[in-house]
Amino acid sequence: MLRVLILLSGLLFKASPSQITGHGDVSADYGGDAHYRCAAHNLTGVLQVTWQRHFKDDSIENLVTYSKRFGQQINEPYQGKVIFTEASLSSTAITLKNVTWEDDSCYICSFNVYPDGSKRKQTCLTVQGISEVETGVQPASSEGENTEKLVFSCSATGKPTPTIKWVLSTDVSLLSQTQTTAAENSDHTFTSSSNITVQVQPGWTGHVVCQLNSGTRGERQEEIHYAPSLDKPNKEEEGKSLSSIGLALVICAVFLISCIAVAAAVKRKRLKDVRRGENV
Repeated sequence: MLRVLILLSGLLFKASPSQITGHGDVSADYGGDAHYRCAAHNLTGVLQVTWQRHFKDDSIENLVTYSKRFGQQINEPYQGKVIFTEASLSSTAITLKNVTWEDDSCYICSFNVYPDGSKRKQTCLTVQGISEVETGVQPASSEGENTEKLVFSCSATGKPTPTIKWVLSTDVSLLSQTQTTAAENSDHTFTSSSNITVQVQPGWTGHVVCQLNSGTRGERQEEIHYAPSLDKPNKEEEGKSLSSIGLALVICAVFLISCIAVAAAVKRKRLKDVRRGENV
């Protein structure tokens, strides 16, 4: 009976499968960090732990490795990009720093076991958010003596397609707004663009807000400032400036002509003196 129990316990132990458990971020904001961790259970004979990147074309590249003999090894292209936060033969964790669109991929933790080979766990990452924003403002034609038109523009590049919403202060009147357009880029990001035309009082100084991805985790706001003294010169000051330049040019011309006249008079006097000397 004892032999039967020992035999059954041995069979149960062999039947107990080794497991690799892992967890990590399936999405991360552009410019943020992504964290991954794996642990091995009921696994013996582990010689090395490797983190790999699985590209969409099915190619695989090693990022970092750990072994008792060599310790932590980070491949040169990923130094400063991938950081070990835990390194052992039974559990391992890494952090991807400052993720970009290029980091949108799948990541594998691989336990190299002797003599069974590798045991793996894969987690895929989707990078989202906004990578670039461009804004602008320019005056449009005037509505009359008491009002002025301004055109504000805002565009954002990211994934998924960025949304654009305008927020105006009470002293700004919306005249028109273009429908937001979106275009796909070669890196599978999208660029959304929108313009608005507003009416303000002459001499108005202030800003409007371009609100991006409103109501989502990646929401952000861009203030577009306008100051008339910085964007278009005062006509009276411009006239004074032109008058000053014209006066300076006249003075320079008179001085130059005077110098030429003096030089010519000196030359004539020298010629007369030379001729007098010859006659003597």
